[in-house]
Amino acid sequence: MKKIFLVIAFVAMAFSAKAWSSVVNGASFHIAKKYMTKEALAEYNRLVALRKTVEHNSAEVKDAKVMLDAELRSTTTCEKDVVVRIERAIEVLRNSAKYTDKEQCEAFVTLRQMLIKLHTISTIAIEGVEHSHHDFEFTWSGNREGPSPDKRDKYETRGKLTWSKMWNSSFCGWHQGWSSNYYAYDIDLRFGRIREQAMQGTVRDWAHEVGERAKPMYEWAKPDMLLRNEPRLRLEDIHLEMVARSAYRLAAIMNSVVK
Repeated sequence: MKKIFLVIAFVAMAFSAKAWSSVVNGASFHIAKKYMTKEALAEYNRLVALRKTVEHNSAEVKDAKVMLDAELRSTTTCEKDVVVRIERAIEVLRNSAKYTDKEQCEAFVTLRQMLIKLHTISTIAIEGVEHSHHDFEFTWSGNREGPSPDKRDKYETRGKLTWSKMWNSSFCGWHQGWSSNYYAYDIDLRFGRIREQAMQGTVRDWAHEVGERAKPMYEWAKPDMLLRNEPRLRLEDIHLEMVARSAYRLAAIMNSVVK
């Protein structure tokens, strides 16, 4: 019986990780299309269709980072940096006639994936903040904040979780039954008030803004800390806001490349 439970738990975790990518990415793209101009949406759909017919390399995202200095500015020209990769992709899409179908496809894939990475807190690496440059473990407790008996802490501790896994896969456990469209509707309804502001500025402006949110989190969240339920829920609120911002900014970029 124990083995059966272990197998079920493993399958559930695997589904959770897969669902996160499809549900959140799908929601982001769904929201973005809502705010594209007619011309931008036509170009977006062309690139989606082109991607299905042209062999191309997917963007490598596993170790992608947004490198910020101590003032939370993105000043790098490193080709592996998330911000630089977004800027290069925009350049290709803005001048698509100069590039092959394969190059356009790769730029499109890079843009969508890296824009989400830009808005993933665990991706932000800040000069002088040591553990922002690598993943780390903490203990997640289902308990509420405040005093509680030792036994309650012991039996309601959920175990180890990594900072990266929390942002990239763990939060999806709350929404596994949702479709991308419904998830998109909920997020857009909740954060539509920030849309106009979010669509302004440059990619490096956006990196600075996300860095301003990330730095206090890294200063608070230490390796091996105990994370209780309320702070974890507040982190999920920020995560949802970042999904919205990534969507609005994808729309802004597509609107700009067809001008």
